Amino acid sequence: MLLREMLKKGIDKLKSCKIENGEQDARLIAMHVLELDYTGLFMKLDSEVDTETEAVYHRLIEKRATHYPCQYIIGTTEFMGYTFHVAPDVLIPRPETELLVEQALRLTDVVASCNALDMCCGTGCIGISYSLRRKQNGYTEDKLTMVDISDAAIGLSKKNSFCHNLECDIIKSDLFEFRKSPEKVYDLYDLIMTNPPYIRSKEIDDLMEEVRDFEPRLALDGSDDGLYFYRKIILEAGNYLRDGGHLLCEIGYNQYDEVQGILVDNGYRDIELTADYAGLARIVSCRK
Repeated sequence: MLLREMLKKGIDKLKSCKIENGEQDARLIAMHVLELDYTGLFMKLDSEVDTETEAVYHRLIEKRATHYPCQYIIGTTEFMGYTFHVAPDVLIPRPETELLVEQALRLTDVVASCNALDMCCGTGCIGISYSLRRKQNGYTEDKLTMVDISDAAIGLSKKNSFCHNLECDIIKSDLFEFRKSPEKVYDLYDLIMTNPPYIRSKEIDDLMEEVRDFEPRLALDGSDDGLYFYRKIILEAGNYLRDGGHLLCEIGYNQYDEVQGILVDNGYRDIELTADYAGLARIVSCRK
């Protein structure tokens, strides 16, 4: 079978199963199976594919047809122009989260040496992308710490930091509990970035199948009102930020008023909202 014929079968299957971005996913799976980039795939469209490779491709297409996330199938995703490994039990990075990194870079563009914390780090995409961009911009004295309560997230963050040749501290902890150990003294942070679980518990069953059925509930569930982690992080973050240091949070589209109120109650200033590409509330930044 020709590659273009195999690819068409994959596209038709995903479209028939109403998979969002089915055509794109069929191509990504083909690139994964054939170990080709986008250009290589199209240069080989009229090449023959052996039956074993064809069988592997269609097996993965059938898996995607169940709404199992494409990123978990191919094992990677793109974020801020970098490739990150992903795995089940860890939340898949979202394009809108790139806004948090972009805002953090803007707010610290005159900080010569930044001590940054990525709280609830997941894959590590936020902290790693921020640090890599800072290095590209000539800041080589930064320090990065990434924290998560999930063993799977800690393992994946370690893998991604290694693949990007980035030295950082990766710590398993329930939020700021690691800072309370008498055995080690930590410096204050110039920047704390966080994308915590913020979906209301009762709304998780209404999410799209890829998220609801396959992504970890631990990384989604923000309790009854979705604000549990904001209350805890905002309350404690001020204890570990330098005066004038920045706190940035990703939020749900309808949570700005509540999060702003929590920030005001805890003495933060310069509170600023950044909307996402759809014009919805997405990133809140503030200063101690």
